[in-house]
Amino acid sequence: MKLNLKKVSILFISLFVICSSAIPARIHNVDNDEHLHLRAYTNEIQKRHEPFKSIQTDYFKPFVHLPFTNKPVTRYYQLTLKKVKLSPDGFERTVWSVNGQYPAPIIRANKGDRMIINVENKFGDPAAVHWHGVFQHGTNWYDGVPGQTQCPIPNDVSFIYNFTTGDQHGTFWYHSHFMAQYADGLRGALIVHDPDDPYLKEYDYEYVITLSDWHHRTTGEILPNFISPTYTGKRPVPDSPLLSGRGRYNFYNVKKNKKYRFRIINSAADAFFIFSIDEHKLKLIESEGIYIKPTIIEKLPINVGQRYSVIVNADQPIGKYWIRATIDKRCVLINNATINFNSSIDWNGLGILKYEGSKNDKPKSKEFPENFKICRDPDPKHLKPLQPVTKYDGNVSDFFNITVKFQREGDGIVKAVMNNSSFIPQFNDPTINKIIRHIPPDELPKEQNSLIFDNKNGIVEIALWNNNTDEHPFHMHGHVFGVMFVGEKNEYPDEKKYNKKNPVIRDNVTVPGFGYLVIRFIADNPGIWAFHCHIEWHVELGMVLQLVELPSILMNETIPNDASSLCFKNDYQKKRNPTTPFHNRERMFNPVIINEIRRDINKIR
Repeated sequence: MKLNLKKVSILFISLFVICSSAIPARIHNVDNDEHLHLRAYTNEIQKRHEPFKSIQTDYFKPFVHLPFTNKPVTRYYQLTLKKVKLSPDGFERTVWSVNGQYPAPIIRANKGDRMIINVENKFGDPAAVHWHGVFQHGTNWYDGVPGQTQCPIPNDVSFIYNFTTGDQHGTFWYHSHFMAQYADGLRGALIVHDPDDPYLKEYDYEYVITLSDWHHRTTGEILPNFISPTYTGKRPVPDSPLLSGRGRYNFYNVKKNKKYRFRIINSAADAFFIFSIDEHKLKLIESEGIYIKPTIIEKLPINVGQRYSVIVNADQPIGKYWIRATIDKRCVLINNATINFNSSIDWNGLGILKYEGSKNDKPKSKEFPENFKICRDPDPKHLKPLQPVTKYDGNVSDFFNITVKFQREGDGIVKAVMNNSSFIPQFNDPTINKIIRHIPPDELPKEQNSLIFDNKNGIVEIALWNNNTDEHPFHMHGHVFGVMFVGEKNEYPDEKKYNKKNPVIRDNVTVPGFGYLVIRFIADNPGIWAFHCHIEWHVELGMVLQLVELPSILMNETIPNDASSLCFKNDYQKKRNPTTPFHNRERMFNPVIINEIRRDINKIR
């Protein structure tokens, strides 16, 4: 084993600190911490001893579930973030890739498995990865949100996310939560198989289909114009819709009379999609990790961040059939748009369901008619949980009333505001660090838009009024919630109308323009959890809240050293001064890492 003198010094200094001050170690200022900077070496140790697997996957090949085991297993994955030249829709541009591919590889696990994922950042920019829909019980610091649960991963640094799937199962995804990076490519599917899946015997194979909007310019080129006093238009308009990261005519091969589970993920930055397969009805069975009563639909509306599973029976005459993923331009307000208003865009993304033995010709199939409300989630009757849920029918312990709107600030820039405050992250001093330092939650900066509640297992209710014309797909980290009420303009919330007995359960819901939303969830997951519109351009304008959940419990948690040390010696962070200096913080060490350091010191001896 080769170690340079600097690393040897780090080992001995670290052990000295550990031995001299036990677990609560010396107090350090962020600017004076270079001699105790363990981040890079910690990851070097972990990479050397753990069997990380670098994967590449083909979204156009069907698969079956992973082998089920009697006990959960630990799965190791290597994700290398690197900019490469790709042509998803035939136009070559720089793509923020994962393991050299776009979309990012499909990560799979079984219910209860532990995921240890080494993210190696070679972007040349800071980065982070959020595991969309994963609760992160007990691992809030691995939720992947810079400014809330971690500092960004600097360039040329590896960081390990370590969490379990717990009791969760279903269709999830992962993406960057740093700036608008995921719109440039860092987005992929995360699938958790369930040995107790009630529909497991109803399908033979699975496919994942990601739906995304694609721009020929990078977000680094788009955002300076978008966040500008001179810009008066609406959201940037994409150049292409993509199915699983590709343009038109890609095949999804099927065999006659076999049944296929299609896991459909809207991983777009903005686009509301309508998904359908000509002449094949969709049996809807899952919504965002929740089994639902089977229901038959012809077209599936799916907003940004949402996920569904449908079963498709390949029982039609052998041939080819269009798979349609249409951007509903009625949901993209393009009046006066000045950023890339591509009037020639074809809003219809197309793939092909190709039966084995079919001729080599174009499909002649017929599209189903439209039979749903535009820019809205599927009718609640299609999303009833398979098992009735009544835990939201009780006394509310914490209630929050939220108003969402846009307004032009004094600097002339349009901002998204929630209760008159636009979210500004502090990337170099995330909220979780402040709470662990015992900073009172009510002293958090106003622009961090905190909803604070501390009643364990209490029912939390959020009532949100959307005071603008845009619909918004709101996503909550760390939870699913019960949808009590969704109202159109002038359809005001009325508790008598709340669906408390068996509501729709999900983590991503659409709020109509000038409409209303009431949700409830259980305060059982201490942490800092984002609640935000998943239209990426609205996130950049500040349409974000953070839930400060059970801070009296969270403040006594110990952040693993590899997570907290991201905030030390980070060139990106050093450009900004923390609101509260780190000299009030006790440095905590992860006992597992301590043992590895001691073991390597013994080897040196």
